[in-house]
Amino acid sequence: MSLRRQDLNLLPILRELILTQSVSRAAENINLSQSATSGALARLRSVFDDELLVMDGRSMIATPFAKAIQYRVEQACRSIEALYQPSTFDPKTEARQFNIAATDYVAYMLGGHIARHLHEQSEATSVRFHPISRNLEQHLLYGDIDIAIMSDRGAEHIGTALESQWLFRDERVVIASATNPPFRGQLTLETYIAAPHATFEMHQFDSVSMSQLWPEIERPSHQVVSVPHFTALPEIVANSGCLALIQNRLAMRVASAGFVTIHPAPFDAPSVEIFAYWSPLCSHDPALNWIVKLLADISSALPVE
Repeated sequence: MSLRRQDLNLLPILRELILTQSVSRAAENINLSQSATSGALARLRSVFDDELLVMDGRSMIATPFAKAIQYRVEQACRSIEALYQPSTFDPKTEARQFNIAATDYVAYMLGGHIARHLHEQSEATSVRFHPISRNLEQHLLYGDIDIAIMSDRGAEHIGTALESQWLFRDERVVIASATNPPFRGQLTLETYIAAPHATFEMHQFDSVSMSQLWPEIERPSHQVVSVPHFTALPEIVANSGCLALIQNRLAMRVASAGFVTIHPAPFDAPSVEIFAYWSPLCSHDPALNWIVKLLADISSALPVE
């Protein structure tokens, strides 16, 4: 089929229709009237000989064919957009907000260093951190999220192959209240399992629990409270007498205040390997390559705890 005979203006409309599964939302996103978008959908149905969107109750859903071509449609749109992008990126003069999905622990470790660098050298550029959501794969594919910073274990549950850059490693330790610890002397495995615990759970991932991500970690029998923020755990531990298993770099920073104490995990706790992940469709974006290098440089300069 000759490309010259195709209306490439339909591509971004097709992209939005499959993404939103709604004529009205697609029309709003691409600044077209709803009638014009409906007309474009009719033409696309004729081109592909498929309904693309069908009614399911009171809403619309993408057909299996539409879902099958979604990645290729996005790839085609990104390739065309790349033709009009500059081949270089100057963070001092080009305004760009990078959207990064990460846990609060990653934002805590890297956020200050990123802010200092951008303030001193790249005032036109900014970074916005977002929580890691269940739809992370889609957000990366469509560019709502530029980069996801997470452990390699977490990335294994994303269905799409991603580009990656290793950033840093962290060990796991146990923290206890400095004034009301639930044990005396050395922390044993039996004491650890029996003690009350405060734990981290990424509640946005309803289908993936931390025990699935890290099956080799010993599970305490009494989990008193679960939170989606690592940085909340030291305060909970200090005021409750619970134990918590957290990253050593975070523990070292909060322990200096004197409210919690740090103890080796009484079992073989695996290290946490933190990577930056992004869609292969963005690999030729000079701005994204710049921010990935900045993240790698900042991570390599983190002090060894």
